[in-house]
Amino acid sequence: MNINGLNNIANSGAFKSVSSAYITTTPAINGSANQPAESNPQETVNISSKGRQALAIEVGASLREKAAEKRQQTESTENQEPKSIIDEQIDRIKEQIKALQEMLTKLAGDNSEAAAQQRKQLQEQIMQLNTQMVVLMDNKMRETQKAAG
Repeated sequence: MNINGLNNIANSGAFKSVSSAYITTTPAINGSANQPAESNPQETVNISSKGRQALAIEVGASLREKAAEKRQQTESTENQEPKSIIDEQIDRIKEQIKALQEMLTKLAGDNSEAAAQQRKQLQEQIMQLNTQMVVLMDNKMRETQKAAG
């Protein structure tokens, strides 16, 4: 079944008022060419004003929610202090750890010897990065204490 009018709206980037649409049904193929085809298989469907209001509220709410999220992200980036070198290094290490953990997850189903060695190597790298991150956090804490006292 094809709902013409609604599909066009869904595929277009612009919002349009939906008050009616027509439904086109495709005839079922029964293997017989002798059956007459329907001359006009379209039916008109009207959407009530309450239905349009509900649709407008639903669409409007999602748009407002997305706009609020975007505004909040913009405000949070504006209000953030510039990151220190230590913070940037910590973020970089976190991203590396996350990537290594994803690689470990991909190897989870592989029981080969090569996969076992690779898992061991990835786990060692993660431990090294965790150690680096602890050292950086310790340095950051010391800098904060020096600045405060």
